[in-house]
Amino acid sequence: MGAYYDEVEIEDMARDEEKRVYHYPCACGDRFGISRRQLADCENIEYICPSCSLVIRVIYDLVRPG
Repeated sequence: MGAYYDEVEIEDMARDEEKRVYHYPCACGDRFGISRRQLADCENIEYICPSCSLVIRVIYDLVRPG
């Protein structure tokens, strides 16, 4: 994918510890939701809003044990 609505640092996202999900608001009023499992699968994530076609790129440093 090429054009992003926003590039977001993981630290700027709201974290829901109970559901183990990070959230970020979308311009349409909905919110992006990214699970910890999705974060563990790749270093940079392009994620599409569930209600519209906007895409964010989540930027973070992957830390693996060992």
